Amino acid sequence: MSSLLSHQSKWVLQEEGISKETIVQNETLFALSNGHFGTRGSLEEAYLIPEYSYGESTLVNGFYDSEPIQYGEWAYGYAKNHQTIIPVPNGKKLTISLNGEPFHLKIGTTTDHKRTLDLKKGLLTRQFVWTSPENQSIDVKIERFVSYDYPELLVQKIWIIPHQDGNQLEVTAETDDLTKMSHSAKEEDSHDPRKKTVKERRFDSRNIKGSTNKLMHISPHHTDLNLIIGATDTFSDQSATIKENGHQVSWTVETKKNQTISLERYMAYGFIFTDPNEVENQARHIDKLLSTVKKEGYAALREKHLTYMNDFWTQSDIEIEGDDTLQIGLRFNIFHLHQAAGRDGLTNMSAKGLTGEGYEGHYFWDTEMYMLPFFIYTQPTIAKQLLKYRHSILPKARDRAREMAVDNGVLFAWRTINGEEASPYYPAGTAQIHINGDIAHAVNTYLEATEDKEFARKEGLDILIETARFYEAYGHYDDLRDGAFVMNDVTGPDEYTAIVNNNFYTNLLAKHTFNYAIKWVNKALEENDEVTQQTLNRLHFNKQELKAWKKAADSMFLPYDEDQQLTMQDDSAFHKKVWDFNQTPKENYPLLLHYHPLTIYRHQVNKQADTVLAQFLFSTEFSQEQKDRDYAYYESITTHDSSLSRSIFGIMASDIGQIDKAYGYFMDTALMDITDLQGNTKDGVHTANMGGTWMSIVYGFAGLRVVKDTLCFFPKLPKQWETVSFTLQFRGRALKVTLKSGDVTYSLLKGDPIEIEQFGQKRLIK
Repeated sequence: MSSLLSHQSKWVLQEEGISKETIVQNETLFALSNGHFGTRGSLEEAYLIPEYSYGESTLVNGFYDSEPIQYGEWAYGYAKNHQTIIPVPNGKKLTISLNGEPFHLKIGTTTDHKRTLDLKKGLLTRQFVWTSPENQSIDVKIERFVSYDYPELLVQKIWIIPHQDGNQLEVTAETDDLTKMSHSAKEEDSHDPRKKTVKERRFDSRNIKGSTNKLMHISPHHTDLNLIIGATDTFSDQSATIKENGHQVSWTVETKKNQTISLERYMAYGFIFTDPNEVENQARHIDKLLSTVKKEGYAALREKHLTYMNDFWTQSDIEIEGDDTLQIGLRFNIFHLHQAAGRDGLTNMSAKGLTGEGYEGHYFWDTEMYMLPFFIYTQPTIAKQLLKYRHSILPKARDRAREMAVDNGVLFAWRTINGEEASPYYPAGTAQIHINGDIAHAVNTYLEATEDKEFARKEGLDILIETARFYEAYGHYDDLRDGAFVMNDVTGPDEYTAIVNNNFYTNLLAKHTFNYAIKWVNKALEENDEVTQQTLNRLHFNKQELKAWKKAADSMFLPYDEDQQLTMQDDSAFHKKVWDFNQTPKENYPLLLHYHPLTIYRHQVNKQADTVLAQFLFSTEFSQEQKDRDYAYYESITTHDSSLSRSIFGIMASDIGQIDKAYGYFMDTALMDITDLQGNTKDGVHTANMGGTWMSIVYGFAGLRVVKDTLCFFPKLPKQWETVSFTLQFRGRALKVTLKSGDVTYSLLKGDPIEIEQFGQKRLIK
């Protein structure tokens, strides 16, 4: 556990003291979100002491500004515009003053300062005692949460207990529209391609008059998006003098010793809309919502929230006996993973969730390959909504394929918010056409696990047919390879190897994409229902496509070195010089920040799992001996400069029986953000790694694989743990799996009996 935090239970992270470095570091860790919006764990009075904040951002999922990408030298098909998630008005801003002196950590004396994140309850609580320069003291407690019952709602309550009579206590709540944005990020951070921090306000705002509550309409400078934001408050002391100034409200009272004064604050961030004629309707909705929750009150809202969180943990918790630090780290990852997921079918999950502005709030392949498995097997309703987002951007993916001179199918954007490609560096962006296969694989995994016929007939068929069409049109049959189907000039998951022919991972995913499309189209044709026919007719599907896809799948070229008996990452993999790791200083990692891309590309060096990832996804297709050889080779040339890497190497270490090594990798992934392993947690959590942590338990140590529609387990428990247990949702069942040393038990919590396999032996669970 990091020295920045202690854990008081297996559910609670606690920060003590007023160290500036500690408070700034934990701003990301203490962030709260619900998939619609999120707000960083900054201090309520951070505007008074900017050095105590790295970035106070509140972010709404999918709310972004845009500007043209400036190229020194442009070429056809380059991405045209940046898409950058932007901070929206800050509703956390609270000021406490005693006799005109405002509280913050550099004035007077602050003692017993604690901030606590309760993962089980989804509550962030702050407590302290402040003694002003005049030697007058107050006890303060502030609690905040982001609601799931009302996705627009940020809820805060502050309790103040004066130690003396007769002081003038003023409490001010403000919705800051960021006209005076400040940010403590260093200028050199701007050279890191993983970061882009918004340092100026990127939206226009106007107050909405005539409403019961204080409302604001905001819209970015260069997109047609709109939001309604509003706030309302309840102050406990009816005798208070109230002063209002725009979106700022102050209450002033004379203190009475030991008498509690409280303020309840409700801040609403509406849903995104594009039609400016909808402003009035959206404003009415937010106004009504705020009036409703104000009447309902803090205690009732809090109780609803606790019920929701309890239900979530019942379905999603992983329990480990034998390591309390690991237990809290694992729950922390699950907590943030759950917070990050868009739930409206129009938004997704960014690489940093809603905890920071790193990667500009873009959605990547991370969602489908690292985060979605958690949702498919614990929260399938959310998984469906995340896949619906991909379906919603099919028109733009179709346009991108045409822009790339591929006249059939779709090419999903590598990094995006609105569906258009936003990666200005195409060798590590557009060239990663494996994203089509990643999404197709996720669709197939979801359908296998849920048997969701409605999704299969509509969105599923759309995605699978269109991704298969793209691959068929992109690749070709190579006479010099005996007519094998090849795919040239692509980049695989390893971004230290770019623009190569026949990346093994990409080709294998394409092969399976063809097979997924064939499988689900044939199922649809057998059912022959009206919805299926409408989908196939809309896509102008021709049965001859099935034959073409089968031929491409059967003929797919998968590079292999017969002499070394190693799977080749691509055609050129073993023709390059191995990177000189012994002569590379530790401070020169990650390599991408210290070496020109071409220097990296001409060496054998991997940023992250690539071939090893392919063998994890389709592990039953490879012999144990092959996986052993490939693992040893690729591990020796991989830097793990990407946070996506360690979890996959850990899972495959479990697969090949290297449990101690798997445990080491797992410990890195489980505590990555808490320990700041990558050195950039301040920019936001690593949501893909968090998904990888869940995968490491379920796919790694429990050895889950789905083979021919059957849940198969190959469990291997690390010696450091006594017990691991988790719950899976599969085809209407809830199954609890408990691993103990030398023993595994399966309990059916819900649904009909189910037959599973353990090490190939069938077991009926009922």
